[in-house]
Amino acid sequence: MKKVISLLLSILLIITTVAPLSASAQSYTDKLISQGFPRDYAEKLNELHNKYPNWIFKPLITNLDWETAVKGERSKHSNQLISKSATSDTSKFCNCSSCYKNGRYVIQEASDWVSASKSAVEYYMDSRNFLDEKHIFQFESTSYDGTQTKAGVEAILSGTWMHDSLISYRTTGQNVKMYNSSTKYSDAIMKAAQDFGLNAYYIAAKIRQENGGATASATAVNGSTSPFQGIYNYFNIGAYSGAKDGLAWAAGFLKTNKATKLYSADPNKDSTGGTVTSISANQYMTWRANKGAYYYVRLYNETSRGYEEGASGYVLASDCRTSYIGDTANGYGRPWSNPYKAIYYGTKYVANSFKTQNTGYLQKFNVSPTSSYKYSNEYMKNVQAASSEAVSSYNGYSKAGILSMTRTFYIPVFKNMSGDLTINVTDSTTSSVSISWNKIDGVTGYQIQTQDANGNWVDYTYTGETNVTFSNLQSAYRFPLRIRSYTQNGKNIKWGNFFQINVATKPSKVSGVKLSSSDTSVTVKWNKVSRASGYRIYVYNSSKKSYEFNKSVSNASTVSTKLTGLKPNKTYKIKVAAYKTADNIKFVGSKSSEASIKTKNKAVTLSSAKSSKKKKISVKWKKVSGVSGYEVMWSTSSNFKKNFLSTKVSGSSKTSKTLTTAKSKKNYYVRVRAYKKSGKKYTYYSWSKAIKVKVK
Repeated sequence: MKKVISLLLSILLIITTVAPLSASAQSYTDKLISQGFPRDYAEKLNELHNKYPNWIFKPLITNLDWETAVKGERSKHSNQLISKSATSDTSKFCNCSSCYKNGRYVIQEASDWVSASKSAVEYYMDSRNFLDEKHIFQFESTSYDGTQTKAGVEAILSGTWMHDSLISYRTTGQNVKMYNSSTKYSDAIMKAAQDFGLNAYYIAAKIRQENGGATASATAVNGSTSPFQGIYNYFNIGAYSGAKDGLAWAAGFLKTNKATKLYSADPNKDSTGGTVTSISANQYMTWRANKGAYYYVRLYNETSRGYEEGASGYVLASDCRTSYIGDTANGYGRPWSNPYKAIYYGTKYVANSFKTQNTGYLQKFNVSPTSSYKYSNEYMKNVQAASSEAVSSYNGYSKAGILSMTRTFYIPVFKNMSGDLTINVTDSTTSSVSISWNKIDGVTGYQIQTQDANGNWVDYTYTGETNVTFSNLQSAYRFPLRIRSYTQNGKNIKWGNFFQINVATKPSKVSGVKLSSSDTSVTVKWNKVSRASGYRIYVYNSSKKSYEFNKSVSNASTVSTKLTGLKPNKTYKIKVAAYKTADNIKFVGSKSSEASIKTKNKAVTLSSAKSSKKKKISVKWKKVSGVSGYEVMWSTSSNFKKNFLSTKVSGSSKTSKTLTTAKSKKNYYVRVRAYKKSGKKYTYYSWSKAIKVKVK
């Protein structure tokens, strides 16, 4: 037996109406669901579709169990980090015994990056939390499609030192140099995007997220960080525990492959080589310049204290490991000794490394169904990275005025998401609404909340059932409710996620339907229904012996409409029903009583009306088959309500008439209609359009 609960009348007072959805809203939601999106995804995406109809949403079916995916991403808690300065909510910090020691969160990276909690990882992995117009860009395809522009890139770079700026940098010798006289940062990004097939806006947003600022002060882009002076890494590739790791990566891990010599002077110019120092095999160096058979380098060592700079000098190139140097399969153009190389080859690296991870989200959370490196091969550890980069993309697109262009979004869908509830409206009347939801195994029950007069959520009931009916309601009232599961173990309660839905009662029955017609249309009028969102018009189909939906009127204040494209001289039966919208559902009330009307016969086409003689009008019209004749009317009034005369022309083949007017040099209006005669009874067709004539 379904549990019936009466909703207090005081709660009814706060229920408000909403603007009606378009006629296609429900069908678009259904289309998304048929493609594989759960309903809670589809309903949010439908709202975005209404605002951005060119956006394309595709489900990325991960085939992963939700808990398994979260566990995989947290296989090492140090893989998911969050900055303590990013939030004051300590529930987002992991407090397990490995991540919280001696009353403090363990710093995993830099000065304040700690491991993210399970709930934080769940929040940032859950696609449903980011289906708004800003954060959805983490799901945008990273593929270059030719729609990205330099102006759009500049918009994303706005507020950083790179915006509308020529590329300048510090050399390995710390001289300030221009890359050339014309190339801007946006040019480098566009060139890399086109050459390597990566979305230019995605590149710009990622660079901004990693190293964007008002000035080029970040470690990876300032060009003066010891011992990697003159080395750049705009994407922070390889920055596993800090930006200097990324600079070591960008420098190419140049090192000696055997014991050799370091010369203080250029052997090409000084045969003695100046001061000669012995260096051991596997000595790391930062490239500074090519000098014939030698590299000019800066030695460095990585110790427990970090990277320590050594002497500079010349080393035989043949005595060095060069596996990661140059534009080789592993080299990617390293060392990245200027911003252009760092951007261009960094883009190539990202494009090659994330071929199956074609969104920002997948590069942060690798749940790609086609990836061989699930839960790894991830771009960065910052758990908020994908959502932050998405906002950068949105802001850039918005400033460039290109938000509404066609875009494709791949949105991950998981199996068995924790606490998932699918809420359905099972019945609605003018005074009640019944809902049901799926059962979740192992839970104690479900909490249902509505809103009070101030819009605050308040408990409505707790139940172990999976259905509830709200009764004693007014007609055509819309109200929000939300439901979540809970599991109680003694005094401990574990709560599921809230799932919200808006529902409504049906409007009252429409009354006062009145009809009027022309030959091809019927105008329908009715009485307004209180609190209705709109109206639906139904026309009787005699072959199916049922009323079929014909037209929707989405303006609640509009109480009339015209049905067009009808057949002349045909009887139409019509009913009207009011509806109330809530989310993607139209709650349609009872249909009105039937009203019927016969359309008029087809109007005559008036070909011409001319005056070539004094007080004469020559009139011509097109023949109408099967009629008895025509009636011609002329008047000095455009509405034919005064100073008018009429005459009948017998026979369907007669299609002209000369009229005599009472006055000359005056404007007259002429119209014609056909008629059928049966005995003494005349049946008239519709009047033609009138023609204005200046009589001679």
